[in-house]
Amino acid sequence: MQTVDLQEDINVVADCGPLKVWSVVVTILGDLLQSEDAWLSGPVLDALVSRLGINNQALRVALHRLRRDGWITSEKRGRLSAHQLSAKGWAETEAVRAQIYGLADTPEAVWLAVGGPSLTAVEFLELLPAQAVSLSARSALVAGAIRPSDNLLLTRFTPERVPEWAVCALAPAELAAEYDALSAAVGLVLAHNTPDGTLDRTALRLVILHHWRRLRLRHGAVQDAVLPSDWPGARAQRLVMQALTRLERPDVAELERQVALG
Repeated sequence: MQTVDLQEDINVVADCGPLKVWSVVVTILGDLLQSEDAWLSGPVLDALVSRLGINNQALRVALHRLRRDGWITSEKRGRLSAHQLSAKGWAETEAVRAQIYGLADTPEAVWLAVGGPSLTAVEFLELLPAQAVSLSARSALVAGAIRPSDNLLLTRFTPERVPEWAVCALAPAELAAEYDALSAAVGLVLAHNTPDGTLDRTALRLVILHHWRRLRLRHGAVQDAVLPSDWPGARAQRLVMQALTRLERPDVAELERQVALG
């Protein structure tokens, strides 16, 4: 394996898509803070985001937005600030943790729902759960439970194969391309030796996790249950999980110590 500057790998992964600063902060706090009462100091947060090309002014604006929207709380500790997820932020993070870290169970059933001829497309969508995936104006796939209705024809979805037009509906070309770009970047990271250096290794872990989280939250369990094991999202998941295992989650106390020592 080739040994490279970690910042080069960080930059390669960072270029896989937009880095919305508020969302990056949620990724960082959600990954590093493993209990609801844990805190991360402002200097450590600043040190991590700076490695992703985010300046202190942009970080301050993002923190203000997250406090305003009830996602985080902040407090002064001497001359320094510290941040944690609020009760709302923690609950939202926990709700998707299994999905993000590859721990979610495959749904027991996927249903094909077809709307009756008297339904408009809007009325049809109102009968479906939030993570249903539309195939056409009045047909959709639903993972897990769905409330029966006289206006819906429901049947178990167990096709021998999924036709290409349905694959495109489930995984649009733009999403597939973004997954492919992430896979290529993470593949490069995995081909390199990763030197020691807690802050740099953590920043690399977090930028990989952030882009994975950004893409993974754009679809639900239907794709996992229906699409083949080689679709771009599944390939990206395998590589991302390998990277997260290698770039293990650090001890926050060690990050604090490293930043304090300069």
